[in-house]
Amino acid sequence: MNKFAVIDIGSNSVRLVVYESLKRAPYVIFNEKILCGLGRGLQETGLMQDGAMESAIENLKRFHLMLDKMSVKIFNVVATAAVREAKNGPEFVKKIKEDCNLDVAVICGEEEARLSALGVLCALPRAQGIVGDLGGGSLELAKILDGGVMAKASFAIGPMKYQSLDGQTISSHKADIDKALESLDWAEKRRENFYAVGGSWRALAKIHIMETGYVLNNVHHYIMSREECLDLTEKLSKMHFAELTRYSAYLSSRRLKVLSLSAYILNRLVQKLKPKCVVFSGYGLREGLLFEAMDKDIRTLDPMLEACHDIAEKNGRFSEHGKRIQNWIDPLFQGEDFESNRLRYAASILSDVGWRGHPEYRSEKVLYEILHGRLLGLTHRGAAFIGLALYICYGGVSGESGTAKVETLLRPDDIQYANKVGLALRLVQRISGGTEKGLKSASLAVNDGILHLNIRKKDEAIVNEVVLKRFSKVAQEFDLTEKVRIIE
Repeated sequence: MNKFAVIDIGSNSVRLVVYESLKRAPYVIFNEKILCGLGRGLQETGLMQDGAMESAIENLKRFHLMLDKMSVKIFNVVATAAVREAKNGPEFVKKIKEDCNLDVAVICGEEEARLSALGVLCALPRAQGIVGDLGGGSLELAKILDGGVMAKASFAIGPMKYQSLDGQTISSHKADIDKALESLDWAEKRRENFYAVGGSWRALAKIHIMETGYVLNNVHHYIMSREECLDLTEKLSKMHFAELTRYSAYLSSRRLKVLSLSAYILNRLVQKLKPKCVVFSGYGLREGLLFEAMDKDIRTLDPMLEACHDIAEKNGRFSEHGKRIQNWIDPLFQGEDFESNRLRYAASILSDVGWRGHPEYRSEKVLYEILHGRLLGLTHRGAAFIGLALYICYGGVSGESGTAKVETLLRPDDIQYANKVGLALRLVQRISGGTEKGLKSASLAVNDGILHLNIRKKDEAIVNEVVLKRFSKVAQEFDLTEKVRIIE
């Protein structure tokens, strides 16, 4: 496969991520992060410390060796705030070349902002608003509109910058941050979303998920209202490290040390920008590099649908029939909006992926895999809808104990729509066996309040008691009278 990798030399960590291909929604096949702390003490000394640089060099040697072992030929090595701001940055880059045989691109703040915004667009192509990427040594901002990156800005106010060599926070950091953000005049008149990128801000989302008892422990595309975000960040920004240790069960001590400062920066930004919502993104600079490396035609594809096709190809029996299955049930869904059609198409593509599971547990298996899988371009609500529709397709019933929590992510009309899609898919899979020839044996039509199941005369035997039972359930769900017609 045409693997692609990124080595990201940040102010806090050095990371290697390897993607299986340059397809629209590739899987990550390797991901390793080493916390080197290159940015620690930078505010005091203007230099990266010897121990941090030595740690980075040793791990970069390992990363380059891993790329060779995995036969990765296409990769980027980038360095961000700590390396570009340190007086010994150029010397460090030269040593990486000499010791590790890696060419490092030290990117400027605006380029980092652009790449982070591209990373958000890689996962959420229809995102509109402002992307903020808080790294260890800097904050990058970019406006995104209609799939493009507009204005960009960079501020040297990352949490690591305000840590002394002994790991303590410098007392004057809040005044410094406020002064830096004074020049920002990006208050959103249209109240678009703010997309929060970076591990420190994802840690805030984790805390909110735990404290609110949210159904999914999935930070990517987790959404907070502006008011929720301001309340949380106000509280956390005033807490000392000893108080923050209450969250040590799911956050590392290193993350906890910069948590209050990260919360303070987000709080000030949300106050200034006044976004409609804060959307947390698991995708940023590295995925921006991935997105830019893709062919132009690949970048225009829908990442959610491409991921569905990939899952179906790996796990389904008849993965190529997703569109045909959707077309077969189309007569039942006239007049639906774009997003409903898109989600129904995704469910049609995935309608065969649960067959390997034990018959008693297929519905639970497919629901779990959709909710906790990796479908880009999909909100938590969208994942809950597809999961519930497939749960019903495999014989589950909405409102059962297994779906109660999932259904809290959906509106009542979403649940009703998922029932309709799930029952329609359950019918089509039974009639056709998922095959193109099976689909041609029958068709649906709706006329004057009657749902017709049209069966070709030569395939009349395809209709049995099970088919009739499922057809009857579909008709009832759509409040239609059922009728089977044998046609020549």
